[in-house]
Amino acid sequence: MAHRVLSHTADAGIEVTAASLPALFDELLSATFELMAPNRSGADAETTRTIEVTAETLEDLVVDTLSEFLFIAETEDQHFCWFRSEVDVEALAARVEAGSLPLRRDQAAGATIKAVTYHGLVVEQRDGEWFARVYFDV
Repeated sequence: MAHRVLSHTADAGIEVTAASLPALFDELLSATFELMAPNRSGADAETTRTIEVTAETLEDLVVDTLSEFLFIAETEDQHFCWFRSEVDVEALAARVEAGSLPLRRDQAAGATIKAVTYHGLVVEQRDGEWFARVYFDV
């Protein structure tokens, strides 16, 4: 698995590759939260949370899953630091377990993500791996 941060004038973006679709979701979520708090360790997670998301397309499933975790993080002052995803491509459903710790917005050193966008969104298989590109409104 790997990811890199993409530069953009008004947005922040990430590109992710992974061997499987569940691993892609794990890496997308990890990269998203790394943008907001780059130096937070997952070893000290205090609580776990499981969410379930369904959508009409794989792209919607990615956007909706990321959006749900960002909503929880914002409304409950949580920083998610590890993820275990299960993804059913046929049902277009994701179930994600995540570990979190308290983190107020003023404690985060990275970007403040306002929303997940559909601009330049890509979710596809490439050469036997899964690839995704996501931009965030910051």
